[in-house]
Amino acid sequence: MKDLKAFQNPALRYRVFPMTHNWMADYNAHMDAYRDYGYGGAVTNVPFEGGFTSSEENVRRFGTLLDAMDEHNLAFWIYDEHGYPSGQGGGLVLDGHPEYAAKGFYMVRRIAYEPKHIHYHLDDISDKIVWAAKYPLYIPRLDDTYVQFDKMEAVPFTETEVVCDLAEREILYIFCVKNAHEGSHSTHNVSSFKQNVNVMDRRAVKRFLDLCFEPIVKTIPDAYRRAVGVFTDEPSLHTSYARDYETWNYALAPWVDGLFEAYEAEYGESMLPTLPLLFEGQQNAYPVRVKFYELVGKLVAEAYSGQIAAWCESHGGGFSGHYVCEEAICQHVMQYGSYVRVLMQASYPGIDVLCCYPEIYDYNTAKYAQMVVRKKQTNGMMVEICPFADVETFKKAPLDNMTAVMGLLYLGGVRRTNSYFSADFSAWRDGTFPNAKGYTNQAETVWFNEYVGRLGTMLDGLHNDCDTFIYYPLEDAQAKMKPAYCGSWQNGDRKADAATGGLSRAVYEAGHDYYYVDREDILAAAQTAEETGVAMISGCTVKHLLLPGVDVMYGDVYDALEILTRAGVNVVFFHEKPRFDALTGGALSQNAAPIAELPEILDLLAKEDTSAFRGTAEGGIVLRGRFVTKEGKILYMLANKSRTDAVLSYSGTADAEIWNPSDGTVTPLSVGSSITVPAMRAMFVVQ
Repeated sequence: MKDLKAFQNPALRYRVFPMTHNWMADYNAHMDAYRDYGYGGAVTNVPFEGGFTSSEENVRRFGTLLDAMDEHNLAFWIYDEHGYPSGQGGGLVLDGHPEYAAKGFYMVRRIAYEPKHIHYHLDDISDKIVWAAKYPLYIPRLDDTYVQFDKMEAVPFTETEVVCDLAEREILYIFCVKNAHEGSHSTHNVSSFKQNVNVMDRRAVKRFLDLCFEPIVKTIPDAYRRAVGVFTDEPSLHTSYARDYETWNYALAPWVDGLFEAYEAEYGESMLPTLPLLFEGQQNAYPVRVKFYELVGKLVAEAYSGQIAAWCESHGGGFSGHYVCEEAICQHVMQYGSYVRVLMQASYPGIDVLCCYPEIYDYNTAKYAQMVVRKKQTNGMMVEICPFADVETFKKAPLDNMTAVMGLLYLGGVRRTNSYFSADFSAWRDGTFPNAKGYTNQAETVWFNEYVGRLGTMLDGLHNDCDTFIYYPLEDAQAKMKPAYCGSWQNGDRKADAATGGLSRAVYEAGHDYYYVDREDILAAAQTAEETGVAMISGCTVKHLLLPGVDVMYGDVYDALEILTRAGVNVVFFHEKPRFDALTGGALSQNAAPIAELPEILDLLAKEDTSAFRGTAEGGIVLRGRFVTKEGKILYMLANKSRTDAVLSYSGTADAEIWNPSDGTVTPLSVGSSITVPAMRAMFVVQ
C-alpha cells in the first residue's frame, strides 16, 4: 500500500504535464513557473518555425531545452508533429512524395437496361483506375433489380480509361483512387489544411520516421530514452468526411497500393468479385466489409503504430499519444478499420478528452481503450485533456468540471495526464508573464496537480477487478459501414453505438464496474471454461456477460456463449439478439442466451453484487471500481460525477480507511457506517 507521505506529496511523474508547443522567451523562468504550480513536466517538441526537424539548429535548440528540463527536475514527452494530425511533419513528409498522401478509392456505377456503349475517362483530380468489371442483372420484376455478383466479368482498363459495351441488363463498376483530403480531418482541424500521409503505407510512415524522428536521435542520441514517451496526435485514414453540413463528390473507402493483393493473401480469396459490396448491398455485403475493415486495421497497425513503436523501443523509449473519435464504434471503423487492433501495437495506449465536464463526458472514451490496457496489462493509459467542447459551459466552473472528469478518467484506466487545461501565470513573480492567462490561479493549479497526482499514486500498477463484462460489437459497425458523401457522423447504421452506450451507461451509473471484451476475449474465456470449468478474462472471473442488441455477430462468438452459460456465466442479450453471422452473412440461431431489458439486467447485477458498496448512492451518481493491491488489500475508488454530495453505506467485511485525494487525509471508516463523497470529487476506501 502507498505510504502516507507519498500520497500527500505525490511524485512529479503522477502529476499533470502541460502541452507546451511554444516556450516563453525565458524558458528557464517558464520551467520555474511549472515547478511552482506543481506540474510534473511537459509535452514538448522541436521548434516549429524554420523547417521543424529539417533544421539542425532547431534540433540543437530542442536538445538545450531538454537539458534545461532535466536541470529543473521536469520530465518530458516528445511531441512528434508540427501541428497535427500526426504523420505529415508539417508538410515535410509529402514534399516531393505526393504518392505517400492518404488515399481512398471510390466506385462509379453505369447500368444498361438496353445495350449501351460506355466510354469512361478519369476526372482531373483522381489518380488512376484500379479495377473495372461488369455483371448481369437479375430483374424478377420491374420494380426490383439485383446484381449477380457470382457472375463477374472483368473489363479491360487503363489508368485513365474504360471502354466497353454493356448488353441489355448489365451493370459496370469502375473503381478509382484519389487523394483523401478535402472535407476530411486533414482540412477540419485547428492546425492547417495540409494533406496527410497514408497511415496504411509503411513507406510513408518510414519517411515520417526518417524526417521527424531520426534527426532528433542523430543530434540527441538519448532523447527517446530520457522521454516518458512519444506523443502522437490523431493520425487517421482521412477517408471519411468530418462535417455533416458538407456534401462531396466521392464516397471513399481506404486505399493503399497492393490492397487487393493483401486481401487475397489474408483471406485466401479475391475481393474483386464482391468489391461493389463495400459500397452497396445489405446482409450479403456483411462478410466482405467485416474482412475488409479488419484488414485495414491490420495494415494501419503494422504501418503506423507498430512500426513507430518498434522504432521508439529500439531507441530506449516508447510510443504513445492518442487517436481520434475514441468514444464511438462507428468511428473506430471509419478512422482505423479496427481501432483496438491499431492501439494494441502502441507501446502505451492513450486517449484524448474534449468533453471536460461530467454531464457530457462519455465513459466509453476511456472504457474502449481500457480493453487495450487490460489485454496488454500496461500501467493504465495516457489522457490528453482539452476543454474544447461547449467551452462556455465548462468555463462556468472550470476547476470543478475538470476535477470531476479526472476522477472518471482514472477510474476508467488513466494513469498519466497531459493537458491543454491551462493555468493563469499572469500574476506569477509579480507579472513575469503578464499575458499568460488561463483557467486556474497558482493555488488552484497546485491543488489540481496534487489531486491528480494522488489519483495516480493510489492507482499506480493497479487494474480494475470486476466480474461484469460487456461485449464490444465492432463487427456490427464494420458490417454496416458504407462510404458516404457527407459528414462521417451521419454515415451508416449506428446501432452498435446506441445499444452499447445505453447499456454500459446504465450499468456503470448503477454502481457496477465492467470491462469491454471482444471476440478474442470471448473465445479465450470459452476455452478456459472448457478446460477448467471457470471462465476467465485477463485474470478476472467472468460472472456476467452482457451483449448489446445488434444485428451482426461472429458465429464463433455466438457459439461460445453456450459454453460460457454451461460454465455458470450469466449471459444476457440486451433488448434483442443478433441475426447474421459476420463471416458468412447467414442466419444465426436464436438459442444462445436470454433477452432482457435494462431493469431486468440491473436487477440481476444488484442481486449478485458482493461489493462493499451496494445499491445506488443517495443524492448523486457515484461510479465505483474495485482493485486489489500488491499487499492483497481491497481498494475501492468512488467517483461522484454529480454537482451534489452523495452518500453510500459501507458494508465491507472489516473496518477500513478513507484516503481522500482532495486534501491528502486518511480517516477511519467503520463497517455499517456511511461515507459522503463530495460533489465532483473522488475518494478511496482501503479495506
